[in-house]
Amino acid sequence: DLGELASQNSQISPWTTITWSFATHNKSNQIIISMRVFSLIVLITCFCNSLFSQVDIKGVVINAQTNDPVPYVNIGVRNASIGTVSGPDGNFELRLRDKKEVVTFSSIGYEVVNFSGAELVGIAQIQLVPKDYQIAEIEVVASKFEGADKIFGVKNKTRGLSIGFGSRNLGTEIGAAIQIKEPVFIKHANFVLNHAGGDSLLFRVNIRDYQEGKPGPKLLKEDVFIHTKQKRGVISIDLTPYDLVLEADVLLSLEWIKDDKGKGNADITFDTKKAKSLKGVLVKKNSIGEFETMGYVNRKLKPCFYLIGKRIKD
Repeated sequence: DLGELASQNSQISPWTTITWSFATHNKSNQIIISMRVFSLIVLITCFCNSLFSQVDIKGVVINAQTNDPVPYVNIGVRNASIGTVSGPDGNFELRLRDKKEVVTFSSIGYEVVNFSGAELVGIAQIQLVPKDYQIAEIEVVASKFEGADKIFGVKNKTRGLSIGFGSRNLGTEIGAAIQIKEPVFIKHANFVLNHAGGDSLLFRVNIRDYQEGKPGPKLLKEDVFIHTKQKRGVISIDLTPYDLVLEADVLLSLEWIKDDKGKGNADITFDTKKAKSLKGVLVKKNSIGEFETMGYVNRKLKPCFYLIGKRIKD
């Protein structure tokens, strides 16, 4: 009877609580179905399938001509949150969701290469072929400069709202679009940190073309690094050796390429300020990903990243 059935139900462990049951008056045909247990079985099955389909890859990136290791190579899966950067000795590790995913290896001065996860399982070394750049020579003469140094970008007189990278993947970037209306010789790039966790910081400075709200190719043809001890305030990098002349809008960004003692980048934050033009905090969450505007902050803000340069006479 139903009373006896209820008594049986009360003895079942709470972990397998009955959420739906059907009973007939015939005791021999009593049927008890636990949808919670069924759902749990399905979840465990899906988790196991996902777990067993994951692929861990590791190796070293080398120069195909010299066999020297290539440090700080951007490695990742496009249109995904999977990415990393090779270490100073070229070594890398990456976990893929399955063997079908395509991994891109990209570094300034080298041809881009792509491998599937299945191919990478059997490869210990990734060879990058050096690329020949056709760079037009620019003659920079002091007599061509006009006026005092000028700031391009925003900076605060007092400390503003702090903002972080928004991703803990090596190779993540944070940047600010900067308006350039006339030819300018760039002398310095500056970044204002509100807080910097860890004993040391290692960033890569990237400057990209920025037209119609979209980042384009990198304009620096070699890696420029900032390696400094933990500190608050302005970090400045001298760009005069690179003879960089800008004539249109750019995206100035910092790329996080080294995790100091496994502490991550959560304690690294930058100053922000309300901007009049090219507003927004631009972030790239994956070493090979695309930039997007950070949505959970005031879209009128932008990082206090700025360039200092001199106007070039016509």
